[in-house]
Amino acid sequence: MKLQIFTSANLAYAAQASVMLESIRRFEPSAHVVLVLVDEIPLDGSYRHFLNSFDEVVTARDLLGDLHDSWMAPYSVVEACTSVKGPALEMLLERGDQVIYLDPDTALFAPLEKFRAQLAHCSILLTPHQLRPTAADVPFIADEIDSLRYGVYNFGVFGVRSTSEGQAFAKWWSQRLAKHSIDDPERGLFTDQKWGDHIPVFFPDYEIHREAGLNVASWNLHLRPFSNDSFGNYLVDGSPLVLYHFSKITHLGQAASLPKLVDNPLAIDIIRFYLERLEYWTAQIQAK
Repeated sequence: MKLQIFTSANLAYAAQASVMLESIRRFEPSAHVVLVLVDEIPLDGSYRHFLNSFDEVVTARDLLGDLHDSWMAPYSVVEACTSVKGPALEMLLERGDQVIYLDPDTALFAPLEKFRAQLAHCSILLTPHQLRPTAADVPFIADEIDSLRYGVYNFGVFGVRSTSEGQAFAKWWSQRLAKHSIDDPERGLFTDQKWGDHIPVFFPDYEIHREAGLNVASWNLHLRPFSNDSFGNYLVDGSPLVLYHFSKITHLGQAASLPKLVDNPLAIDIIRFYLERLEYWTAQIQAK
Protein backbone atom coordinates (compact mmCIF):
# COMPACT_ATOMS: atom_id res chain seq x y z
CA MET A 1 0.00 0.00 0.00
CA LYS A 2 1.14 3.56 -0.62
CA LEU A 3 2.54 5.82 2.08
CA GLN A 4 0.17 6.59 4.92
CA ILE A 5 0.48 9.90 6.78
CA PHE A 6 -1.70 10.54 9.79
CA THR A 7 -2.31 13.34 12.23
CA SER A 8 -4.38 13.69 15.39
CA ALA A 9 -6.39 16.80 16.23
CA ASN A 10 -9.66 18.26 17.39
CA LEU A 11 -11.77 20.71 15.38
CA ALA A 12 -10.15 23.69 17.08
CA TYR A 13 -7.02 22.79 15.10
CA ALA A 14 -8.80 22.59 11.75
CA ALA A 15 -6.93 25.54 10.23
CA GLN A 16 -3.53 24.14 11.25
CA ALA A 17 -4.45 20.71 9.90
CA SER A 18 -5.57 22.33 6.64
CA VAL A 19 -2.18 24.01 6.15
CA MET A 20 -0.47 20.70 6.87
CA LEU A 21 -2.73 18.85 4.40
CA GLU A 22 -2.20 21.51 1.74
CA SER A 23 1.56 21.00 2.00
CA ILE A 24 1.26 17.20 1.85
CA ARG A 25 -0.89 17.43 -1.28
CA ARG A 26 1.85 19.53 -2.89
CA PHE A 27 4.94 17.55 -1.90
CA GLU A 28 3.66 14.01 -1.21
CA PRO A 29 0.59 13.92 -3.50
CA SER A 30 0.31 10.12 -3.56
CA ALA A 31 0.13 9.76 0.23
CA HIS A 32 -3.04 8.48 1.89
CA VAL A 33 -3.70 11.12 4.56
CA VAL A 34 -5.70 10.17 7.65
CA LEU A 35 -7.14 12.53 10.25
CA VAL A 36 -7.71 11.01 13.67
CA LEU A 37 -10.42 13.27 15.05
CA VAL A 38 -10.80 13.45 18.81
CA ASP A 39 -14.13 15.29 18.53
CA GLU A 40 -17.37 13.81 17.27
CA ILE A 41 -18.27 14.69 13.68
CA PRO A 42 -20.71 17.62 13.87
CA LEU A 43 -24.28 16.62 13.04
CA ASP A 44 -25.09 20.07 11.63
CA GLY A 45 -22.70 19.64 8.71
CA SER A 46 -20.21 22.24 9.90
CA TYR A 47 -16.59 21.41 9.07
CA ARG A 48 -17.88 19.15 6.30
CA HIS A 49 -15.51 20.55 3.67
CA PHE A 50 -12.58 20.36 6.06
CA LEU A 51 -13.27 16.74 6.96
CA ASN A 52 -13.90 15.74 3.35
CA SER A 53 -10.52 17.12 2.33
CA PHE A 54 -8.78 14.17 3.99
CA ASP A 55 -8.62 10.76 2.39
CA GLU A 56 -9.98 9.28 5.59
CA VAL A 57 -11.31 10.52 8.92
CA VAL A 58 -11.29 8.18 11.90
CA THR A 59 -12.89 9.45 15.08
CA ALA A 60 -11.51 8.51 18.46
CA ARG A 61 -14.81 6.77 19.14
CA ASP A 62 -14.41 4.68 15.97
CA LEU A 63 -10.88 3.83 16.98
CA LEU A 64 -11.47 2.97 20.63
CA GLY A 65 -14.99 1.53 20.50
CA ASP A 66 -16.34 0.60 23.92
CA LEU A 67 -13.17 1.86 25.59
CA HIS A 68 -13.70 5.41 24.36
CA ASP A 69 -15.40 6.98 27.36
CA SER A 70 -13.17 5.45 30.02
CA TRP A 71 -10.05 6.11 27.91
CA MET A 72 -10.87 9.79 27.37
CA ALA A 73 -12.38 10.62 30.77
CA PRO A 74 -9.18 11.61 32.64
CA TYR A 75 -7.54 13.45 29.75
CA SER A 76 -7.32 17.11 28.75
CA VAL A 77 -7.72 17.95 25.04
CA VAL A 78 -3.97 17.79 24.39
CA GLU A 79 -3.61 14.57 26.35
CA ALA A 80 -6.56 13.05 24.49
CA CYS A 81 -5.16 14.00 21.07
CA THR A 82 -1.80 12.44 21.88
CA SER A 83 -3.25 9.33 23.53
CA VAL A 84 -4.96 8.08 20.37
CA LYS A 85 -1.76 8.13 18.32
CA GLY A 86 -0.83 4.65 19.57
CA PRO A 87 -4.07 2.90 18.60
CA ALA A 88 -4.13 4.76 15.28
CA LEU A 89 -0.58 3.63 14.55
CA GLU A 90 -1.51 0.02 15.30
CA MET A 91 -4.45 0.26 12.90
CA LEU A 92 -2.46 1.80 10.07
CA LEU A 93 0.46 -0.61 10.37
CA GLU A 94 -1.96 -3.46 9.66
CA ARG A 95 -2.66 -1.90 6.26
CA GLY A 96 0.72 -1.02 4.81
CA ASP A 97 4.47 -0.77 5.09
CA GLN A 98 5.34 2.85 6.00
CA VAL A 99 3.38 5.07 8.37
CA ILE A 100 4.47 8.63 9.11
CA TYR A 101 2.92 10.80 11.79
CA LEU A 102 2.91 14.60 11.43
CA ASP A 103 1.55 17.00 14.02
CA PRO A 104 -1.23 19.19 12.62
CA ASP A 105 0.94 22.29 13.11
CA THR A 106 3.67 21.08 10.76
CA ALA A 107 4.09 21.92 7.08
CA LEU A 108 6.16 20.39 4.30
CA PHE A 109 8.38 22.50 2.06
CA ALA A 110 9.85 19.59 0.08
CA PRO A 111 9.19 15.85 -0.35
CA LEU A 112 10.04 13.48 2.51
CA GLU A 113 12.47 11.68 0.23
CA LYS A 114 15.40 11.15 2.62
CA PHE A 115 13.12 10.42 5.57
CA ARG A 116 11.24 7.72 3.65
CA ALA A 117 14.47 6.22 2.31
CA GLN A 118 15.87 5.87 5.81
CA LEU A 119 12.61 4.46 7.18
CA ALA A 120 12.84 1.69 4.57
CA HIS A 121 15.83 0.30 6.49
CA CYS A 122 14.57 0.41 10.09
CA SER A 123 11.42 -0.20 12.12
CA ILE A 124 11.22 3.14 13.92
CA LEU A 125 12.58 6.47 12.73
CA LEU A 126 12.89 9.29 15.25
CA THR A 127 13.61 13.00 15.02
CA PRO A 128 15.41 14.48 18.04
CA HIS A 129 14.71 17.93 19.36
CA GLN A 130 18.41 18.75 19.09
CA LEU A 131 20.91 17.50 16.52
CA ARG A 132 24.02 18.97 18.13
CA PRO A 133 24.89 20.61 21.44
CA THR A 134 24.75 24.30 22.13
CA ALA A 135 27.29 26.24 24.19
CA ALA A 136 26.86 25.65 27.91
CA ASP A 137 27.03 29.34 28.80
CA VAL A 138 24.23 30.66 26.56
CA PRO A 139 20.52 30.99 27.40
CA PHE A 140 19.61 28.38 24.79
CA ILE A 141 21.02 25.64 27.04
CA ALA A 142 17.44 25.73 28.34
CA ASP A 143 16.36 23.83 25.21
CA GLU A 144 18.66 20.93 26.10
CA ILE A 145 17.31 20.97 29.64
CA ASP A 146 13.74 20.95 28.30
CA SER A 147 14.58 17.87 26.22
CA LEU A 148 15.59 16.09 29.43
CA ARG A 149 12.23 17.01 30.89
CA TYR A 150 9.90 16.55 27.92
CA GLY A 151 11.71 13.91 25.87
CA VAL A 152 14.83 13.66 23.72
CA TYR A 153 12.78 12.85 20.62
CA ASN A 154 10.00 14.94 19.15
CA PHE A 155 6.88 12.89 18.54
CA GLY A 156 5.37 15.53 16.29
CA VAL A 157 7.27 13.84 13.45
CA PHE A 158 8.17 10.14 13.41
CA GLY A 159 7.92 7.10 11.18
CA VAL A 160 7.22 3.42 11.80
CA ARG A 161 7.42 0.50 9.41
CA SER A 162 5.20 -2.57 9.54
CA THR A 163 7.85 -5.01 10.75
CA SER A 164 7.44 -7.28 13.76
CA GLU A 165 9.37 -4.75 15.84
CA GLY A 166 7.44 -1.78 14.48
CA GLN A 167 4.18 -3.49 15.36
CA ALA A 168 5.50 -4.47 18.81
CA PHE A 169 6.43 -0.85 19.45
CA ALA A 170 2.96 0.35 18.40
CA LYS A 171 1.28 -2.13 20.73
CA TRP A 172 3.56 -1.26 23.66
CA TRP A 173 3.12 2.49 23.10
CA SER A 174 -0.65 2.17 22.74
CA GLN A 175 -0.87 0.30 26.04
CA ARG A 176 1.05 3.07 27.81
CA LEU A 177 -1.03 5.84 26.27
CA ALA A 178 -4.26 4.22 27.42
CA LYS A 179 -3.65 5.50 30.95
CA HIS A 180 -0.37 7.40 30.99
CA SER A 181 -0.58 10.01 28.20
CA ILE A 182 -0.53 12.77 30.79
CA ASP A 183 1.32 16.03 31.14
CA ASP A 184 3.13 15.52 34.44
CA PRO A 185 6.87 16.19 33.99
CA GLU A 186 7.48 15.96 37.71
CA ARG A 187 6.61 12.25 37.42
CA GLY A 188 8.66 11.87 34.24
CA LEU A 189 5.62 11.92 31.96
CA PHE A 190 4.85 14.22 29.05
CA THR A 191 1.84 12.91 27.12
CA ASP A 192 2.91 10.44 24.40
CA GLN A 193 6.41 11.81 23.95
CA LYS A 194 8.48 10.98 27.02
CA TRP A 195 7.81 7.28 26.47
CA GLY A 196 9.99 7.53 23.38
CA ASP A 197 13.14 7.78 25.49
CA HIS A 198 12.79 4.01 26.09
CA ILE A 199 12.92 3.14 22.39
CA PRO A 200 16.73 2.72 22.03
CA VAL A 201 16.67 0.10 24.81
CA PHE A 202 13.36 -1.66 24.15
CA PHE A 203 13.28 -1.52 20.33
CA PRO A 204 16.84 -1.48 18.94
CA ASP A 205 15.78 -1.53 15.28
CA TYR A 206 15.43 2.25 15.34
CA GLU A 207 17.33 5.07 13.70
CA ILE A 208 17.65 8.80 14.22
CA HIS A 209 16.96 11.11 11.31
CA ARG A 210 19.58 13.86 11.20
CA GLU A 211 18.42 15.97 8.25
CA ALA A 212 18.76 19.57 9.51
CA GLY A 213 15.95 20.78 7.26
CA LEU A 214 13.38 18.43 8.80
CA ASN A 215 11.54 19.26 12.02
CA VAL A 216 12.91 22.76 12.34
CA ALA A 217 11.19 24.39 15.33
CA SER A 218 11.50 26.97 18.07
CA TRP A 219 13.47 24.54 20.24
CA ASN A 220 16.31 24.14 17.69
CA LEU A 221 16.16 27.31 15.59
CA HIS A 222 19.33 28.69 17.19
CA LEU A 223 21.31 25.75 15.76
CA ARG A 224 19.69 25.64 12.31
CA PRO A 225 20.72 28.76 10.40
CA PHE A 226 18.67 29.60 7.30
CA SER A 227 20.21 30.64 3.99
CA ASN A 228 19.28 30.64 0.29
CA ASP A 229 20.85 28.65 -2.52
CA SER A 230 21.56 30.16 -5.94
CA PHE A 231 17.92 29.60 -6.96
CA GLY A 232 16.49 31.26 -3.86
CA ASN A 233 15.45 28.02 -2.19
CA TYR A 234 15.69 27.87 1.59
CA LEU A 235 18.49 25.89 3.18
CA VAL A 236 18.78 24.99 6.84
CA ASP A 237 22.35 24.53 8.02
CA GLY A 238 23.18 23.77 4.39
CA SER A 239 20.36 21.24 3.83
CA PRO A 240 17.10 21.91 1.96
CA LEU A 241 14.17 22.95 4.14
CA VAL A 242 11.82 19.95 4.24
CA LEU A 243 9.52 20.37 7.24
CA TYR A 244 8.94 23.17 9.73
CA HIS A 245 7.17 22.45 12.99
CA PHE A 246 5.17 25.56 13.92
CA SER A 247 4.41 24.38 17.43
CA LYS A 248 2.32 26.97 19.33
CA ILE A 249 3.56 29.58 16.84
CA THR A 250 0.64 31.94 17.53
CA HIS A 251 1.60 32.25 21.21
CA LEU A 252 4.26 30.37 23.21
CA GLY A 253 6.17 29.12 20.18
CA GLN A 254 6.41 32.61 18.76
CA ALA A 255 7.78 33.95 22.04
CA ALA A 256 10.34 31.14 22.13
CA SER A 257 11.37 31.82 18.51
CA LEU A 258 11.80 35.58 18.74
CA PRO A 259 15.22 35.68 20.49
CA LYS A 260 16.59 33.18 17.95
CA LEU A 261 15.28 35.08 14.92
CA VAL A 262 17.67 37.96 15.62
CA ASP A 263 20.52 35.85 14.24
CA ASN A 264 18.34 33.83 11.87
CA PRO A 265 16.20 36.42 10.04
CA LEU A 266 15.38 34.32 6.96
CA ALA A 267 13.30 32.04 9.17
CA ILE A 268 10.94 34.99 9.65
CA ASP A 269 9.83 34.55 6.03
CA ILE A 270 8.77 30.96 6.71
CA ILE A 271 6.87 31.90 9.86
CA ARG A 272 5.15 34.79 8.08
CA PHE A 273 4.15 32.48 5.23
CA TYR A 274 2.67 29.99 7.69
CA LEU A 275 0.70 32.64 9.56
CA GLU A 276 -0.73 33.88 6.26
CA ARG A 277 -1.81 30.37 5.26
CA LEU A 278 -3.28 29.86 8.72
CA GLU A 279 -5.29 33.05 8.37
CA TYR A 280 -6.49 31.98 4.92
CA TRP A 281 -7.68 28.56 6.11
CA THR A 282 -9.28 29.98 9.23
CA ALA A 283 -11.38 32.24 7.00
CA GLN A 284 -12.22 29.38 4.63
CA ILE A 285 -13.36 27.10 7.44
CA GLN A 286 -15.43 29.81 9.10
CA ALA A 287 -17.10 30.69 5.77
CA LYS A 288 -18.22 27.09 5.25
